[in-house]
Amino acid sequence: MNYLSLNLNFKYKTVLKGLLIMTLSAVVLLGCKKPEDIGQEIVALPGDLLGVAFTDTVSVRAYSFTIDSVPTKSIDRYMLGALLDPVFGSSAAGIYTQVRLANNDLDFGTNAVCDSIVFGLDYTGFYGDTAALQHIKIYELDEDMFYDSVYYSNQSLAVKSTPIFDEDVVFNLTDSVYVSGGLSKPHLRMNLDKSFGEHILSMSGQSELSNNEEFLKFIKGFYIIADENTTPGGGMAYMDLLSSYSRISLYYHNDEGDTTFEHFLINVNSTRYSFFDHFDYYNASSDFKNQVLLKDTLMGEQQLYIQPMAGVRTYINFPHLLELRNNNNIAIQQANLIVNVAGLSDTSSYPAPFHISLVGINDEGNNIILTDYLEGTTYFGGSYLPNTNQYVFNITHTIQEILLGTSKISGLRLIVSGEAVLANRAIIQGTDVGADRMRLKIYYTDVKL
Repeated sequence: MNYLSLNLNFKYKTVLKGLLIMTLSAVVLLGCKKPEDIGQEIVALPGDLLGVAFTDTVSVRAYSFTIDSVPTKSIDRYMLGALLDPVFGSSAAGIYTQVRLANNDLDFGTNAVCDSIVFGLDYTGFYGDTAALQHIKIYELDEDMFYDSVYYSNQSLAVKSTPIFDEDVVFNLTDSVYVSGGLSKPHLRMNLDKSFGEHILSMSGQSELSNNEEFLKFIKGFYIIADENTTPGGGMAYMDLLSSYSRISLYYHNDEGDTTFEHFLINVNSTRYSFFDHFDYYNASSDFKNQVLLKDTLMGEQQLYIQPMAGVRTYINFPHLLELRNNNNIAIQQANLIVNVAGLSDTSSYPAPFHISLVGINDEGNNIILTDYLEGTTYFGGSYLPNTNQYVFNITHTIQEILLGTSKISGLRLIVSGEAVLANRAIIQGTDVGADRMRLKIYYTDVKL
């Protein structure tokens, strides 16, 4: 149990210390039980001898809301694909990236001719249906990217009007790929229009191919995007842009010999970021739109939503928590926020997030790290528990600070962890739907001064 320091004199602290020792001894004698079982047995003792009370009826107010963007520059992985979700509607993800020279002062020889030019992207995982047909386009940028700039997930750059790739693809994460006479690990390979390869070859031996500074003036970068999915399903491919398989490969021959190749790389010096589009949720479910778009916050009593990719977060507060004090000081033994995934969620087709985050917010709307978070993930919680289909947060310190009046938070935000690099979303039970409702469980002691 956790006990946060109250403004007591030494005598009362000593009494409470003894009380906690007695309580822990009782727990050991009772054996290993779930927290709710422990609390019920203690409270049920004749005369409430140990003075430990339990409640899970503190009012919880919550509602979901959209956000406009998240920073996505130089993240761990990038998403490409499109989904049509029965609740959240359409979503698409794309990539803006530069490529760089692998060698300076490129000279392709006499009468160089493009045989093919391939844009490769290396898979690291997938969310959704890998068998779904998706339509991918690649555009050459018509605007510079800057390494020292911050880029957000809703930020568009100018592109040239005609795509250099415009085809259907299937994200195949299982079959090996035939490359340059041998088999390679599964990765996506997109054959660009040969005219783009000829465009590069035409600069052979010129300043545009002399170094990366000049090359990035010549080829500013690329925008890779999936078209909106018009049939239910789809998915998001997770891509590692720093893999050796993520590159452009130009295959060509000249008067001097057979086909050879030149690679153009995506590396740590390449400016790159993810782009997300939810199409203003025009085809999301009516319940979703009423709460999230039309701001009917009372619908949070029924169900709530969290979605990554600069999608949806949930706001939470406890409007009547201070009434728990009842003119007495309260020592919080344990406080858990219980977040249940709604029974209507299809977690087989749309797996719940592996982990979600809980942060405080101040009166200015800025995020604040909770004291409980500093205790570590094992203590704080937030991991998905498949056996109970829920998430549990230990917010003992946070609740005690609110009761003491020392907290700077005015509410909490529930966020999908890794919202810039994952596609997993969740529908959450609301605050007024019976035993599975979102609720705050508190074990506490009245301290009468």
